[in-house]
Amino acid sequence: MSKTSCAKREMIKGISFLNPVVVDRDYYLFIVDYAIKNGYDHVQLIGPTHDGVKGNVDGMIYLKKYAQFNDTKDKEYVDYCLSCVNEAINKAHAAGLKNYFWHHELDLPTGFKEAFPETLNDLGDIEVTHPIVKDYLENRIIDFYEAYPNMDGLILTLHETKVPLLKLKNQKLDKVERVKYVTKILYDISKELGKDLIVRPFASLEEDYVMMTKAYEEISHEMFIMDKWTQFDWSLTAPHNKFFNKIKNNPIFVETDIFGEFFGKGRLPLMLRDHIIKKFEYCEQFKPAGYVSRIDRNGNIPFGQVNEVNINIMHAVLNGLDVDEAIDKFFKEKYGENYKLVREIMEPTEEILIKLIYLKGFYFSELSLFPQLNHSKNHFYFEFLKNNFEIASNEWFIPIGWERGSLESVLEEKMQAKELAENSFNKLLSLKGKIPNEEYEKLYIQFANLNYVAKAWYALTHTYLGYARYIETKDSAYEKMLFDNLAELERLNAEGIKELGGKFYCVIGDGAYDGNRYVELIKDYVEETKKSFAIEKALTEKLESENLTDFVICGGANEGHKIQKEVNFSDTLILGDELCRIPGNKRGMKWSTINAHGWFSYEVKVKKGQNNIEVVASGSLGSLDMKITLGESETVIREKLDGKKTITLPYSAKEDGAVRIRFDRLSGDTPCIYTIKVK
Repeated sequence: MSKTSCAKREMIKGISFLNPVVVDRDYYLFIVDYAIKNGYDHVQLIGPTHDGVKGNVDGMIYLKKYAQFNDTKDKEYVDYCLSCVNEAINKAHAAGLKNYFWHHELDLPTGFKEAFPETLNDLGDIEVTHPIVKDYLENRIIDFYEAYPNMDGLILTLHETKVPLLKLKNQKLDKVERVKYVTKILYDISKELGKDLIVRPFASLEEDYVMMTKAYEEISHEMFIMDKWTQFDWSLTAPHNKFFNKIKNNPIFVETDIFGEFFGKGRLPLMLRDHIIKKFEYCEQFKPAGYVSRIDRNGNIPFGQVNEVNINIMHAVLNGLDVDEAIDKFFKEKYGENYKLVREIMEPTEEILIKLIYLKGFYFSELSLFPQLNHSKNHFYFEFLKNNFEIASNEWFIPIGWERGSLESVLEEKMQAKELAENSFNKLLSLKGKIPNEEYEKLYIQFANLNYVAKAWYALTHTYLGYARYIETKDSAYEKMLFDNLAELERLNAEGIKELGGKFYCVIGDGAYDGNRYVELIKDYVEETKKSFAIEKALTEKLESENLTDFVICGGANEGHKIQKEVNFSDTLILGDELCRIPGNKRGMKWSTINAHGWFSYEVKVKKGQNNIEVVASGSLGSLDMKITLGESETVIREKLDGKKTITLPYSAKEDGAVRIRFDRLSGDTPCIYTIKVK
């Protein structure tokens, strides 16, 4: 069936855009016009939420009561927003469209802790309940709506901020009360000003989702809870969002991605006919108040590209129209009499990206970009390519009941993706001269990229296999496999750049590097993998010669040991010529000292009787602040430290077995953990 079942039900229909990039006046006005023309009733401006200066409410306004922080702002950008955002808002309002802006909390300005040291607890974290924090949050919202009087409300997310609300330690309030406290401050002041507050749980774990929705319900049953139609985050293979079942008393507002944020970023050809229909049919059973669709990412927009077809599919679904008629209408208007041939090569693109970017449904790429080594280690890629792998982590990107199958089946999946992509590319070549040259060139760039990416991911998977199996077996054939495939990646990178220049998918990152060139993702991966392998190979040989009960090379590709960690907050580093892992993220080491979050743990073998567990660690800022939990025993270490320190922890075991050792970060000084030895 290509018709959907909700044609007559009234619902909210929105578009979210400029995700997450600086405001662009012309594009903003274009979106407003598009929304008016196509019957949408509201738009959501996302903006540069992750920019520490321009992002969120702070980045678009001048503060009044707290004017001392205005010196930290990009005044040119604030003035630009005050002009063009109000222009677009007023145009939308005149046509009856509502306007919303995305905001993340807890977002405090640079210099806040220095200006108000009394707001910090003894770990250097913000105490959320301090009256100055509440006063700042309230006054900032007042200033925002004075600056943008026709903005109808905020979309609130309580994650991805300099001050991680849910992960702060030593707080007076527990998680539920903390979420409730901060959200209620914003809800109350918004309501007082006649504005809306829509909340996004955006939770990584089920327990956090339940906790957050409980907090929201206790604030108000009128507050909209906006959540993604896939569970946890955007994916073509993640299950339907079962958490909708847990929203009992508040209206549900469904957020959709019809651009390909984490499955191609709009730079690869993708037609989401089946995905959109299935997700929509699932969501409709909950009778949501409405839907909002993300339509762009990092300056890449679908309009004028073949992937614009997904907006037409979603529009047809929302309005109960025939989906296939909408698809054919789009292709016919854009490609003329040969539209059926273009549709034909677009049909398998969803299947290709599922086989390419995922591994048997497992999240297998860095936001669908070519992954960097740190991301690969954090997301178990090397572990999955072992014969006997063990995953103990409860992270959102591991599908429930996931089964890898044989190593042969993993490689076969990547081979199928490579063959399908090559077949689609060859079919495209036959369209040259049959469709307008400008449209052909656009399609060529996307399908050539798909062809290159499929080959690159095939080689990438073999680098994981060669690396992991060599450390496991010491078979030189696997070492050769690793370096042969690294060489193939280098060849593909050079060929892709020569063919497509700055439009090569594996060159373009989410932002410029050093202001004048884009990150070469493949090149960076190859260089770091070679260095990491040399370090790990030598250290493995050394530690194996010491007759230890067990050892862990932290941050190694084969660290294993049933590692568990906080989702997205346990990065690996190469410091000098050594590997290590940190309880936290690399970015947080640089821009946030009010960021005492992050943990990871391993299960290590122990022998009956007395064991000595040696941990080698250092601190990133001249001190060592961490808590080590060994079994049921906790050890807190807070001391000045120049260089590395070996910490010996005694452990008595009643029998041969295993014990879990966990590392928690306590302050802005990130601990770096290098090796663990069990003697």
